[in-house]
Amino acid sequence: MKHFLRFLIFASLGAAAWANSSGAPPQMTGAPGERTCTACHGGTANSGPGSLQVRLDGAVNWTPGQPVKVKVTLSDPNASRWGFQLTARAASNPGQMAGSFRIIDNSTRLASNPPPGLQYVTHTLTGTKAGNTGPVSWEVEWTPPADAGFGDVIFYASGNAANGNGQADPGDRIYTTTFTASPGTPVSGIVKVLPQLAFGSSNDLGNWATAVYLHNTTDAPVQATVRFFGTDGSPLVVPGVDATSAALNLGPRGTGVVEIPTVGPLTQGWAQVEAPDGVIGYGIFRQALQGVNPQEGVVPFSSSTSPGATILFDETDFITAVAVLNPGSGPVTVNVRARDESGAEIGSFQLPLAARQREAFVVRDRPEMTQIRGRRGVLEFSVSGGAVSVLGLRFNSLAFTSILPAEK
Repeated sequence: MKHFLRFLIFASLGAAAWANSSGAPPQMTGAPGERTCTACHGGTANSGPGSLQVRLDGAVNWTPGQPVKVKVTLSDPNASRWGFQLTARAASNPGQMAGSFRIIDNSTRLASNPPPGLQYVTHTLTGTKAGNTGPVSWEVEWTPPADAGFGDVIFYASGNAANGNGQADPGDRIYTTTFTASPGTPVSGIVKVLPQLAFGSSNDLGNWATAVYLHNTTDAPVQATVRFFGTDGSPLVVPGVDATSAALNLGPRGTGVVEIPTVGPLTQGWAQVEAPDGVIGYGIFRQALQGVNPQEGVVPFSSSTSPGATILFDETDFITAVAVLNPGSGPVTVNVRARDESGAEIGSFQLPLAARQREAFVVRDRPEMTQIRGRRGVLEFSVSGGAVSVLGLRFNSLAFTSILPAEK
């Protein structure tokens, strides 16, 4: 009889594991009063070598009523099948749903039969991404509450990094996380970007620091916000600020600066400046190599809405490097074209960029652009839809300086 009961228990667990491959039942997110994926798969949550992350895709705050993508990323070096569940609640009342979810691809679905007024997003069979060694991500569209007075929103998530054998055994590792998003307001005035951001140390490239200077040209006090992003568009915590954004209160005719010092390994990304009309400024990059006086380059902010830009290059005695940013919320393909002094085309390629992604490279190192070596001319960057922001730097031995882009 004991062997029979053990068989029934294992059979039940195995059946539950296979059933959940098409999505978890509701109330498995770890929100207050709810269980997590350990309810079916056992084990101790967050005891494995992986992690679970939730973030807004390309945004730091939520804007009332404005849809934004929410991205869930699960990693574990030993997993080969994946699952999750997500919900959003009012920070002031964890039992209250915050906003609403909309499914945007076949890797996710809404969990069936949730409690009244609540929503849960979970994986589909396709969304388990069997055989993928990870990390894996899922995206869903979330429409925030209509009023900023709703306050902070907490996303609760639970994930299963499974071994794919269909059994609830120690090979399935469960992770939980929360992410808090605060309300913001639509930006009025200007939105500019600095397509390059660098800080930290590298054996080959030296020590880097970045500063953003802002000036209020008006006679009224204003507030400006500088937001920091990684090369993939995710919010980036920077040293000195110790946050993903910095707010500057600028008095009448006042000036402010955000300094990001040389801390940690070399890290790159980009910055976005949100300010009322009448605020001007620029960025400064500082590079320090051993035994050499520090070098600085001053760069203007770039437009976040321009469909193209042109920069002049001189590869006779210099090396040209560029940072190319997609500041928009949708993917773009950037057409890059080089012309010599006569205007003849000497190289071209296409650069696909996901939403808010940034790529930086030495132009002559691109196989399509080797013909610029030893020549002068222009580099043209354009997109047929969306926007592109470009920053150029040129290097000569140990010195560097900025190249001002002409935007369309």
